[in-house]
Amino acid sequence: MERVEYMKYLYVYPELCTGCRECSLICSLSKFEECNPKKSAISIVRDELERFECPIICMQCEDAPCLKYCPQNAYCLENGVIKYDSTKCIKCRFCATICPYGAITVLNNDIVKCDLCNGDPKCVKVCSTNAIRYEEETQELAERRKGLAKKLLQK
Repeated sequence: MERVEYMKYLYVYPELCTGCRECSLICSLSKFEECNPKKSAISIVRDELERFECPIICMQCEDAPCLKYCPQNAYCLENGVIKYDSTKCIKCRFCATICPYGAITVLNNDIVKCDLCNGDPKCVKVCSTNAIRYEEETQELAERRKGLAKKLLQK
């Protein structure tokens, strides 16, 4: 799967995250018209021992398990973004199970996955500490994203 050149993605800077959860609230508000972090495509991971908080957002994986293994082909790659089609989904939840980052949420048979708000991510606009950014991918940012992904997989 090839990346689109100069594609913009969400990048997380956990060292700036305060755990305020404004990003998850605006996500649920924009997708479900209610402030319910459980219905968000963003969840906050907290490690109290290391004083580490980090928003978990779809990494738009290059070899995405959700895209690759969905039995109903409910995921497709559109302009470098992995999109979810609820009309094809049978709610088996396999995508949520195999996502290595836990970035696909299931609540009351609703599958919630980041779609970058069609190029206008609301989470970026409300993040007061700039811990979530929507930036063009560069080699440095791609390596940073992969490094964060490895760190999250170790948690």
